[in-house]
Amino acid sequence: MNNAVLDESAGLGLQQRVERLFRAHIDAVFNVAYRVLWNRADAEDVVQLTFVKAFTRVDQLTDMGRERPWLLQIAYRESIAVVRRRRDTPTDPGELPQVANGQSPEGLAISSEVARVINEALLELAEAERMAVVLRDIEELPMTEVAHVLGVGLSAAKMRVHRARQSLRLKLEKAEVHR
Repeated sequence: MNNAVLDESAGLGLQQRVERLFRAHIDAVFNVAYRVLWNRADAEDVVQLTFVKAFTRVDQLTDMGRERPWLLQIAYRESIAVVRRRRDTPTDPGELPQVANGQSPEGLAISSEVARVINEALLELAEAERMAVVLRDIEELPMTEVAHVLGVGLSAAKMRVHRARQSLRLKLEKAEVHR
């Protein structure tokens, strides 16, 4: 979908504009929250908080072509706030993304195992590196937007993505050897 969702809906009321923004970016916001929190219920709560904040602050969005990184930055900050509030409570790494229907039982088992190994490898990364690689490789944001969401410079964002990819590669190779 076009990133300029709010531009497309300029003739609509504020509520309708935010609803259109919600529909266009809910999956990306959920994905960022889930990759920080590793808990579906907490991630859904962060999605709600993100869009409530977006609704109350939509007037602060000056560049209508950058609503996605703006929303992801809100989601990331809200997710970090949840992590800080529950530091003493362990996260649930056992939650796996749901696999699409229509696959053979063997395909489902392989997909589930691959997802488990990838999730475990992602969990072992430092939070900053995990978020950098999720934003860049899963959400497919440009590096400038990754840097913006994480609140770091472009070179720092590139370094985080590079380090995360290297660490993931090693962890996945190690997981393959132990089978």
